[in-house]
Amino acid sequence: MAQPLSLATSTMLNELDPQVKALLEQFHANAAQHPAPATSFSAKEKIIATRQMTGTSAALRCPSESVSKTEDFAIPGPAGKIPVRLYVPHTIILSGGRGIRQDLLPIAAPVLVYYHGGGFVAGDLESQDSLLRALANRSQCIVISVAYRLAPENPYPAGNDDAWAALTWVADHASEIGADPQRLAVGGDSAGGLLAAWVAQKAAKNGPKLRLQVLLYPNLDATTSRPSWKELGTGAYLVSHAQMIEWYDAYLPERINRKAPEVSPLFATDLSGVAPAFIITADHDPLHDEGDEYAAKLKAANVAVDHTPVPNSFHEGLEVVHTNERGFFQPDLVWRNLRFLRPTRLGTFAQQRHPSSVVMQ
Repeated sequence: MAQPLSLATSTMLNELDPQVKALLEQFHANAAQHPAPATSFSAKEKIIATRQMTGTSAALRCPSESVSKTEDFAIPGPAGKIPVRLYVPHTIILSGGRGIRQDLLPIAAPVLVYYHGGGFVAGDLESQDSLLRALANRSQCIVISVAYRLAPENPYPAGNDDAWAALTWVADHASEIGADPQRLAVGGDSAGGLLAAWVAQKAAKNGPKLRLQVLLYPNLDATTSRPSWKELGTGAYLVSHAQMIEWYDAYLPERINRKAPEVSPLFATDLSGVAPAFIITADHDPLHDEGDEYAAKLKAANVAVDHTPVPNSFHEGLEVVHTNERGFFQPDLVWRNLRFLRPTRLGTFAQQRHPSSVVMQ
């Protein structure tokens, strides 16, 4: 959770891009309106506050845009129904629909299964709604957003189990949502990026075949031992080291090995056959060492990787959509990198005209 600004924090903010700095200052201003109580929060109270802040911060992210269709429904999970939301982009003409509808999409479209962030304790179908609308329209693909179970009510492996169940359901039922099971991808931001990375590793061994994994400023190391946590994890850039440890403690039972690939994909020893990756990290994000190192490990395993380290930005800064003088966050520039799922002829993973764009043909 963002902390009220100190003098030191204000000085550090001067390093950021002006558009990014303005957004971060707004996050801190919101935090200042909710001062710490006289007594310390319990762990449960901190999580409740985190969930409230997650809902508030969603309003500061990219503006919501219309899509051709959204639909909320539930799919079978290992412990009951899993809520999901379907996004159909404007550029795909819908002649029918899912469930009670009789017709299907005229062209089977690529599909991205997406897991929201929130430190494993927060987030829902609303928290990344605006982001996923923009992603669906610009990448020309169907998106399925997954509301996996959260800690502490549902500790590990609940979130992992739901993430895997959602992926396999989409692979098995792609035709029902007008999707092409041969053009299947997973993605996620922050904690959701960890889930996406893990299901991509599991799918490499067990199927279904994935065309791409999209990891946006991902958590990948539950030990939080990388140097960037010590350097940047004060809370000045939204995420604090102490807070992340508390979230992992809420999610992971004591007996769990925090270097196991299921909870720390960074420590996987066999990455052969893992889906090509599009990874975004930010230089002022305490998680950036994890993403940078994972990109390097994937490349060493001969996995195709498009790694975009964004300068002068912070955790969740991707969702700034205003143009700045260097164009880092101009919508067309950012989302051109994500046109990996556009509905074109099938083919191999390839680099296209834009040097950092990944496209599935």
